[in-house]
Formats: sequence, C-alpha cells, structure tokens
Amino acid sequence: MEFFQWHWWAGLAIVLFILEIFVPGFFLVCLGIGCVGGSIAAGLGLGMGPQLFAFSAFALIAFFTIRPILMKRMWNGPDVKMNMDALVGQRGRVTQDFDPGLRLGRVSAAGDDWRAECVSDKVLHVGDLVEVVRVESNTLIVKPLEA
Repeated sequence: MEFFQWHWWAGLAIVLFILEIFVPGFFLVCLGIGCVGGSIAAGLGLGMGPQLFAFSAFALIAFFTIRPILMKRMWNGPDVKMNMDALVGQRGRVTQDFDPGLRLGRVSAAGDDWRAECVSDKVLHVGDLVEVVRVESNTLIVKPLEA
C-alpha cells in the first residue's frame, strides 16, 4: 500500500499534539491543527502550495482563536507564588543563635539555610520557630513565633 502525503501531515499533527504535553502554552497544538489542515488539503489531492497555505491558515486561525480560549480556561488559577515570594509566610527553625544587638542569625526555611534578621530584639536560640515576614536580597526578615 502506498504511503500517501496526507499521512505525513497527520503523523506530524499527532507528534505535535503529544509534544504539547511537555511544552505548555498551546503553541504546538496550534501547529498540530495547522497540520490537520495540510492533511485535509493533501487528502483532497491538492499540490504542495495549497497544502502549505492550508497549514498556515489553520495554524493562524487556531493561534488567534483556540489558543486564547485554552489559555484563559487552563491558566485561570490563583497566582502561584514562586522563588522568594513563596518564602513569605513560611515557618522556619533557627540554626544559629541570633545576636541580640545586631538581630542577625541563620534560619532553615523551605529546605535551605538562610541569613536572617529578626524584627524584634528578642534573643532567638537554635531550634526556635520563626515566621518569614519578607525577603530582602538574600536575607530573610523573620519574626519569632510563640511556642
């Protein structure tokens, strides 16, 4: 049996749909839809020019219509705090005593050991619980938690 040209377009569409699983953003889905258009044109017996035109037209239509709908529907959750923003509100444990005059010490929070500064003059010892108030550069600003 002969391997028709529309099979190539359909195969590429399937590969792009599968790759979209690993690369979020719905860009590859739009290209896959374009490949479906090229496959339809090839199935109708049209030449390479019309196939490329159908690919481009379907991909552009998908990019400007389907992609915004998918982005709005799939990425509508609450903002996910990342990096240092995720540390605010986290609890940590003192790993190095805080100097009462400088209010500096070290805290283990979110699995890492951080340089920390306390908002109060309370003496903090190893093992005390603290809460991260904010992050300034590479220093956590913490407040003591009452045990």
